[in-house]
Amino acid sequence: MNKPTGRTPILTAALSVALCALAHNPVSAAPPDCPGAGPARQLTSGRGPLESLAFDRQGRLLFTSVTKGALFRLEAPQGQVTTVTTALKSPGGIAVTGEHEAHVGTGNSLNGLLPWLGSAGISKVDLATGATTPVVKGLAMANGLVRADDGTFYASDDLARSLDRVLPNGTVQRGWLALNSNGLALSHDQRTLYVNQMIPPKVMAVDRESGQVRLVAPAPEGRGWTWLDGLGIDRQGLLYVASYWSGEVWRLTPEGNWCTLARGLMLPSAVTPGSDGAGFSTTSVYVTTHGGGLFEVPGAVP
Repeated sequence: MNKPTGRTPILTAALSVALCALAHNPVSAAPPDCPGAGPARQLTSGRGPLESLAFDRQGRLLFTSVTKGALFRLEAPQGQVTTVTTALKSPGGIAVTGEHEAHVGTGNSLNGLLPWLGSAGISKVDLATGATTPVVKGLAMANGLVRADDGTFYASDDLARSLDRVLPNGTVQRGWLALNSNGLALSHDQRTLYVNQMIPPKVMAVDRESGQVRLVAPAPEGRGWTWLDGLGIDRQGLLYVASYWSGEVWRLTPEGNWCTLARGLMLPSAVTPGSDGAGFSTTSVYVTTHGGGLFEVPGAVP
């Protein structure tokens, strides 16, 4: 039997709060539909609430299950799902770091309310064997996770103001920036860290060298009651945002213009553009939900 993790109470509460949020916020118009995007189609289900996703170097889709402590791999859009490991405690974000290697945030739990506990960390996963090794300790939450080309990790905390940094030499800088943060994405020139703030919902850009923060865009008009969860970026610099309470996925231009790619999803948690190599489409985005579904939205990437 799978034991419940520290994230499970959050998910139970989330379902209740989602209903309350919808009940107390009149359904206002979402941002306009993105041209060319098709309806979301489900690729897999039945593995519990899904937290994060990323493509490996072979173009296969990795995703995590909160309640199963697992990292899974979808070999192709209609292919087999492989269990890579079940040794991850409350998994958070995924950073693919080598041909057969990924790093996954751990301790993504209610302890994020108390960042000074440093109860989260990062584990390295051998994607070929499933061997899982803790490599970083002392983070606040590791809900979102990215690694820059120079080896620096960034890890978010969606429950408190602690955006953490891990230097290439392993030094942990918990609370590097006092930001409530969720999804993370790096620009392709590696200069900018994009951050989804959950409360109040807005997208920010952090200069990696100076640590200076600027606003990219607040949540769309009429969506100030939602949370911004996962964040993806494509090669053009367009951002893809999971809107948790509203059940939508949006695209955001660098100029701050929003459009809607998908709606009607149950608590979308992460989103990423497609990758070459295993039959996934580079013009689609892929979405995990705490409702347990993994979805493809075709035509989402222009």
